[in-house]
Amino acid sequence: MIYLLKRFYPLIILTILIFIPVWVLCGTRTNSYLTLKGDTMPFESVIEIDTDNNQEGKFSTIYVISMQKSTIFQNILADMDPKIERGELSKASQEISDIDSYKASKIQYYSSIESSLILAYNEAKKDDSDIILDYEFYSYDITYKSVDSQFKIGDKIIGMNDITNDDMDLLLNNIRNPKIGDKCIIIRDDKEMEITLAEGEGYYGYPRFNIDNALPKYKLNDNAVGGPSGGLLQSLSIYNRLTKEDLTHGLSIAGTGTIDINGNVGMIGGIREKIPTAIDDDVDVFFCVSGNYIDALESYNSIPNRNKMKLIKVDTFYDCINYLKEGYKDDFKNL
Repeated sequence: MIYLLKRFYPLIILTILIFIPVWVLCGTRTNSYLTLKGDTMPFESVIEIDTDNNQEGKFSTIYVISMQKSTIFQNILADMDPKIERGELSKASQEISDIDSYKASKIQYYSSIESSLILAYNEAKKDDSDIILDYEFYSYDITYKSVDSQFKIGDKIIGMNDITNDDMDLLLNNIRNPKIGDKCIIIRDDKEMEITLAEGEGYYGYPRFNIDNALPKYKLNDNAVGGPSGGLLQSLSIYNRLTKEDLTHGLSIAGTGTIDINGNVGMIGGIREKIPTAIDDDVDVFFCVSGNYIDALESYNSIPNRNKMKLIKVDTFYDCINYLKEGYKDDFKNL
């Protein structure tokens, strides 16, 4: 053994000098997060609607690449590239494991899909009584909690005090405006239990629905993308497939924003990275919720070839419908 150590001493020292710094740089995770430019993805590849209605253009979601608890080496690279956004995770986010982070992302995604289906089918049904979608509110699923919270990621709130999930609006109002001493009925690991809210109890989540008896039928394909930011464009894509009028007019339409079953659009993250992604992928129209519009416009104005894409500020699903029925004519007069 001594002979081998002496014989290969220079090689051993060289290996240590190289391996340890590389291991520290690439293996040590920090409390930073990184957001990188992603890609566009047509919704027809995510949700298929069983109709023959024509669609000449396309609706696409735009996703970004997000890295939680990035490594030292990744941070160094990010600091060298102004196109990569770097920030610090909150204390509560630092405590969330990779498994819980993935679980939260999937809750957000499926909540978004369910809300999009309900909104689109209900709107399309106004013009075609043969369209059917039965649904019921089931739970409010936790995706974020404060450090000392009694909740766990994935808990399903199905009641609070004497309010059950049969009264969705009242239950959600109480869940979103909690008070110390409120008693939450939750489902955790398929078991029902009660949590009494204490001081400093912080949480956030998304509504979940049971959907049944949909006509026309739909098929949800496997998708690696998570999060809620595709809700608005999902709703538009589904609605367009359900109705005879093609709202795409041959255009490539994208955007980002959460959605609820009443058509309200919510803010999202990564807007600065989504704008250049859309322009690079030849998007014609980009819908942006007003809460993200200032950042989106700043990113938009920094791109030389920006004028080939129209950036449209919206607050609701109906703002988008109105633009696609009438407003687009002034922006695309040659169509």
